[in-house]
Amino acid sequence: MAITSKRKHQSRYVPCTTLEEDLKDIKILLEAIRKLQISERVKKRMLVHALWQIAMVTGNTQSSFFGRFRSEAVIRETGLKIERDHIYRKENLIRELLGLSPDLDRIVARAHCCVVTKDEHVKLGAVDAEIDGWERYRAAGITVYDMAATPAQPITDFKNV
Repeated sequence: MAITSKRKHQSRYVPCTTLEEDLKDIKILLEAIRKLQISERVKKRMLVHALWQIAMVTGNTQSSFFGRFRSEAVIRETGLKIERDHIYRKENLIRELLGLSPDLDRIVARAHCCVVTKDEHVKLGAVDAEIDGWERYRAAGITVYDMAATPAQPITDFKNV
């Protein structure tokens, strides 16, 4: 069943009350997985699952489709098919995690998702693989709103997000 944009996507982002504790637990999990003496293939798969947990806990509902960052199309129009998009590519986050001494706080901060339309997700996928993070959204021509701001504001200075 497809998830679609709803009027509720216009509402402010309110983090769950256990967010800090959940993110702390996920950092412990990421570090534990990194140190396991298992094949790199399995380790990468487990790290991806742990990164998805960040997407889940940073959404303010069980479905996680009401996270802090949403595209303008998602908040303006109802009935559009929507998806979560990792702002920073998972492959790059996994590569960082498998490095010698990764900065887990930085990685967790970069593992957030943005709710976009299905069409926007396709546009983001077509952006040059060398472009990552918020620059990918700029390159795809997608306006993103920070729904934690009151009132919600389009993000223009991605360095401060």
